[in-house]
Amino acid sequence: MTMIKFYDPRVGAFCGLSNLHPRPMIFEGVAYASAEHAYQAFKAREPAVRAWLMAAPSPELVAVAGDALPPDDVVPDWPETHVPLMARIVRAKFLEHGDLLRLLLSTGTAKIVEWAPEDSAVARFWGEYEGVGENTLGVMLMRLRDELREKAA
Repeated sequence: MTMIKFYDPRVGAFCGLSNLHPRPMIFEGVAYASAEHAYQAFKAREPAVRAWLMAAPSPELVAVAGDALPPDDVVPDWPETHVPLMARIVRAKFLEHGDLLRLLLSTGTAKIVEWAPEDSAVARFWGEYEGVGENTLGVMLMRLRDELREKAA
């Protein structure tokens, strides 16, 4: 099976698959600087923290800041809601941007993997490190690709 590996959000033919790709988007009627900005903003319990995350100058910085939120600053249902939330954000990103949608569809039937350069629990949850991990983001992308292809047929 062909495999498409991506990680860097700014470099490479498939960089647009990354949630850290610096592409503004609208999600549920609100403008965000990137998919990662939308995801991390929803993590915040308080509106002021949400606004602060939304204003982060880059997707990488908002990811670090959101991951470092103290437990008291995180919405209580985050463990149950974060994966379905990310799936909705990913869908919105690709449906809003035709070039990114074409990029996703250009992957054909290949396995899509967020291929992390360093090992961590987060890297192995959202992607894979040296072939080990749940590849949650890759699975989301492949499901969306397959669903959109079925609708077009």
